[in-house]
Amino acid sequence: MTKEKKRAIGRILIHILVMVVLAFIIILMTFRWMKSYTRHGQYITVPDVSGMYEEEAAQTLAASGLIYEISDYKYDKEMVEGGVIEQKPKSGSYVKEGRKVYLTLNSGKEPLKAIPDLADNSSLRAAESHLRAAGFKLSPTIYIDGDQDWVYEIRYLGQKIEAGTEIPEGSVLTIVAGNGNPVEHIEEVDSATIVDSDFFE
Repeated sequence: MTKEKKRAIGRILIHILVMVVLAFIIILMTFRWMKSYTRHGQYITVPDVSGMYEEEAAQTLAASGLIYEISDYKYDKEMVEGGVIEQKPKSGSYVKEGRKVYLTLNSGKEPLKAIPDLADNSSLRAAESHLRAAGFKLSPTIYIDGDQDWVYEIRYLGQKIEAGTEIPEGSVLTIVAGNGNPVEHIEEVDSATIVDSDFFE
């Protein structure tokens, strides 16, 4: 092998070595940058903001390096209006700095539900199923003379309530249904007796 070939091979090997070193340096710098960018191994404990007003919750989260977003509104009669009912991620969770925490606030407005059209239109079992599915509670059924288990009325707070009326969700309703006894129809008879005038002639 001539000296020129040896030199050429040497230059090629040097180029390959330089490329390998450069590639290693680039990979090493990339991993260091990613570690710094993602704050690898650095976590923040999510504080508990449940029950706080939105402004107080926002300040508490910001102090921990977190941001927030209102994701939903629900109603909770045990909590003040505007208070945080739920948070995601939950308190105590470990997250990265700058993570968004989603809050559900108390709307303060009791949700209303419309009464389904069940009176004179449904059996007792079907009415019970419909009302429970709509979020209502039921008191013991009141039975009156009429077709067996046929729904005649829906009552709220002791008063007959019409279909379509909106009342608070979760309210207690009473179904008035038939007990199977026939309904007695008494015809009214006029007490005045009509006498033909010819009778006195």
